[in-house]
Amino acid sequence: MGKELQSSAGSVSKFTKWMVVAIISSGAYVVYLTYLARYTFYDQVIDGLKITNSQLGVLYGLYGTTATIAYLPGGVLADKVRVKYLATLGFAMSAVLTFWYSTVPSYTELKVIFLLFGLCTTLIFWGIRYKAIRLVSTEENYSTTIGFSYGIVGVVGLIISFVSIGIFGMFADPTKGFNVVLMFFAIINAIFAVLSFIFIPKFKDEFEGERQKFNLNEIVQAFKHPGVWLTTLCMFFIYTIYTSLAYTVSFLTAIGATAAIASVVGTIRTYGTSLFSSPIIGGIAEKKTPSKTIIVCTIITGASLVVMAFAPKTSGFIIPSVILIIALSFFLNGAYGVTSSMMTETKVPTAIFGSASGILSVVGFIPDMFVSPIAGKWLDTYDTAGAYTRIFGVLAVSAAGALFCAWMVRVYKKKLEKKQA
Repeated sequence: MGKELQSSAGSVSKFTKWMVVAIISSGAYVVYLTYLARYTFYDQVIDGLKITNSQLGVLYGLYGTTATIAYLPGGVLADKVRVKYLATLGFAMSAVLTFWYSTVPSYTELKVIFLLFGLCTTLIFWGIRYKAIRLVSTEENYSTTIGFSYGIVGVVGLIISFVSIGIFGMFADPTKGFNVVLMFFAIINAIFAVLSFIFIPKFKDEFEGERQKFNLNEIVQAFKHPGVWLTTLCMFFIYTIYTSLAYTVSFLTAIGATAAIASVVGTIRTYGTSLFSSPIIGGIAEKKTPSKTIIVCTIITGASLVVMAFAPKTSGFIIPSVILIIALSFFLNGAYGVTSSMMTETKVPTAIFGSASGILSVVGFIPDMFVSPIAGKWLDTYDTAGAYTRIFGVLAVSAAGALFCAWMVRVYKKKLEKKQA
């Protein structure tokens, strides 16, 4: 099957379509397994690597820098190389790096590993994530297929995370448990590399209509469009909170929760809430407009963060913290999922949508470069109350920034409507 040229969408068999959807959708989580570990197993990562919060922050900052630089060339690469080969290479490279990571190498080697992870996840895999789904979908069923794809990510994330929690529980030594979990992640990536090579076909029309020449005018138009920048800035603020949610796990252990309980909460927060928030918030946004939905979501998220910033950092606050973390995650995940839809709401032309998406990815995900180093430094410098008051306080300000951007989208939209009237 892999050697045959197959037409996209309607000409692809149902088996091939759903194999591609299953591999790419699951892969959208699998290829990021090692990077995402801290979102569920923050304390285990620190203990397993025997490094400080600041050092872990630097590692994730290096990853974020590489990833941010790689977003645009990753899109170009996806238009030049077949999905089949990029998927295989991305999974294989992630498997090799994760095996290396599992040996608990020196801090210098860890820096190299995280830099390379930025390449294999973003430069190689990111560009094909949505392209592969589009190749096996028609315009009519793309929305349904991508929605199903997000569901697969959530389910796979839950399963692998709970299996990993079980593996950690088998070892008294956190370093040993961490090593075994990483080897488990590496094996999964290796399996997906093989599956990609075998089951993802060479689509006959994979490059038709896509190998267009570089058009500087489209990028200039995208930069000039107010809707692009309002959406991009909103994504910047929302993603600042989104990428910082890993610290809710360490927060729970800092105020007295066990690492196992914190990991379960982290798993539910990251994958459980998204199973429900994405379709629910997405449905509301479709009826009420994305900007209105984001305004409500950011108000609830911001209020939850303010409470967490100034509430007592004691064991008596564990249960309220869990409730707040799950609640803010539900609304934040929903807002994160519909933010890019504001470009449609602000009438960004289809002709410059690709360039606009590139700007959104580069600027919107910049927080990956600085959030972890700053938060890690605070955790090592201040006590529990001082560190988390600062972290959650800054995130509350970010929620206010996202709220302002969404509000300005509504203002801009009304101006457009007046011009058209």
